[in-house]
Amino acid sequence: MTKKFYAAAFTVLVVAFACYGLLPRLRLELANKNVSILADYREIAALAKNSGLDVDEAISILVRNGLTGLMVSELTGDSVTHGVGQAEMKSPNDPEGSTEGTIITIKPYSPHRELLSEWLRARFGVPDGRTGPVLLTMPANMIRNSGIIPDIDGLEAATKAGLRIYYRPAPSPGHLSDKAALMLRNVNAKYPVSAFTPSGEYVSGYPDVSALANAALELRIPLAKVEFSKQVGEIQLNAAVSPMLLSLHSVTNEEMTSRRISRQALRDRMIRAAVERSVRLLLYRTAPMNTASFKFRDYAEEVRLLGEELKAHGFNLAWPETVYASANLTPNIFAALAMSAVLAFTLYSYLSRMGMNSSRNVKAVFIVSGIILAVLVLKVSIIARVAGALTAPMIAVEASLLAMDEARNRRIIPAFVFVIAGGLALASFFSVTDFMLRLRTFSGVKMTLVIPPVLVLLHDLKRRVHPESLIEFLSRPPLWGELILYGALLGAIGFAILRSDNVSDISQLETSMREGLEHLLIARPRTREVLVGYPSLLLWGFLARNGYFARYREIFRVGTVLGFSSVINSFCHFHTPLMLILLREFNGLWTGLVVGLVVVGVIRFVVIPVLRLIRPVIS
Repeated sequence: MTKKFYAAAFTVLVVAFACYGLLPRLRLELANKNVSILADYREIAALAKNSGLDVDEAISILVRNGLTGLMVSELTGDSVTHGVGQAEMKSPNDPEGSTEGTIITIKPYSPHRELLSEWLRARFGVPDGRTGPVLLTMPANMIRNSGIIPDIDGLEAATKAGLRIYYRPAPSPGHLSDKAALMLRNVNAKYPVSAFTPSGEYVSGYPDVSALANAALELRIPLAKVEFSKQVGEIQLNAAVSPMLLSLHSVTNEEMTSRRISRQALRDRMIRAAVERSVRLLLYRTAPMNTASFKFRDYAEEVRLLGEELKAHGFNLAWPETVYASANLTPNIFAALAMSAVLAFTLYSYLSRMGMNSSRNVKAVFIVSGIILAVLVLKVSIIARVAGALTAPMIAVEASLLAMDEARNRRIIPAFVFVIAGGLALASFFSVTDFMLRLRTFSGVKMTLVIPPVLVLLHDLKRRVHPESLIEFLSRPPLWGELILYGALLGAIGFAILRSDNVSDISQLETSMREGLEHLLIARPRTREVLVGYPSLLLWGFLARNGYFARYREIFRVGTVLGFSSVINSFCHFHTPLMLILLREFNGLWTGLVVGLVVVGVIRFVVIPVLRLIRPVIS
């Protein structure tokens, strides 16, 4: 039997094992289709007032347009000072100045005065049950960012409208770190809470977040894990409450203002979060500061459009379940065998390309090693992490070298199939709760941007794919052209590493390009594949076939590696739906080849003829 047959059989076997290992994840992704649109109660109240509407009427309109939840926050000292809610704060009226502190009073006309007085005393540990003022020994500036009382207006409005409550307990001052958890319990007893997230710069009680975590677990209230949050203590709280988590996406008013995010761009970000990152709670804000030109009817229409777009993507406008709490997402032996087989094969293949003896005994050693490794990765977590971190870059290396085995680019499709098979194997093993909820970071992502270019460069110098050996290359003075090209390459790799995480620091032009591709192709291909990877592969093949620029062709081989590294990185985003990843990579392949053909055409019919006029020989 031929070598191609064995390679094909191996690939089919890996895919079969990987797909079996991926069945629990696929079932979860197909069932997890509920998405909830949330609004901030205080933003809606202000917008309704400016539009001459009763707040209950405004919320009723939003419910008809697709709103399913309301964010209600615990009011802080700063909010109460500015007249928000049903409490008042002032300094003691003491002419002699002998009394220091702050007096907090529930407004006399409040219909919930007795309940709020009870909550207020519980919040600050005042034991008596009277409804009169509460005197705190701390000055007002010390509790400016601390929680005072729940926003009962918002709780009542959500209950009347039949909306789910997303509650935001505020930080506690000093020694009262457990009072935020107490308020969560008290609010939930009267107004059932469907999800919560602590507000403020730090989680109340940090570094000991057990009070809030224990309350959430006891009451079975999911924690809404806010994407890209930089809150101090949120990592510890997420880990303590896991897997009872719901992912939430929000854009702050400051970000909308500073980055000039349009309303259409805001809706696109919400859709992208749900489709690409499996986010199931979308906090959709009004215009910053409720600008005069922005009316309630505009916001209501935007909520309707957002709901329609979510439905068009196959989602249901309903409160999501904490599916990870009931799903048994653990790697099985088939997933372990798939990943271990890929790692053993890619290591063996690379060493063989580098001149290692490929006798039957050596092959047998790698086969046995792969089987032993499959058992070890299931039993020892550190071995599993190291194996995953090595497997990802080795897949990119093997796919790149396979694609560039021939200058005529005949192996593009086999290389693409192999990197997809390897990505499925990797995903099958690491599609577990902690990685899918992004509680743990997969170290292979960064590795694929560093190791593959180095290994391919070493291979090319060793096998004289580059016209010089490593010794010859290091012993001669560098050429200016090489310095410029490799400087650009290092800059591109560094930029890719910095951009390998989800970041918001992208230009408006790139944002527009991304949004356009998403609307056109559903699954937007990754930039490194379309503009770098596949075009570099085709360009390298053209230059190699014709013997052009021998000293500078290596830059395009390394560019090819970055493209295949991007492909495998897509599979390392374990929170992204698997079918979307496959569609994205298919789109990346054909669009990248189209761009590559255009680039090769420009080089062949424009650049080369011009250079021939300038220099008679191109080498």
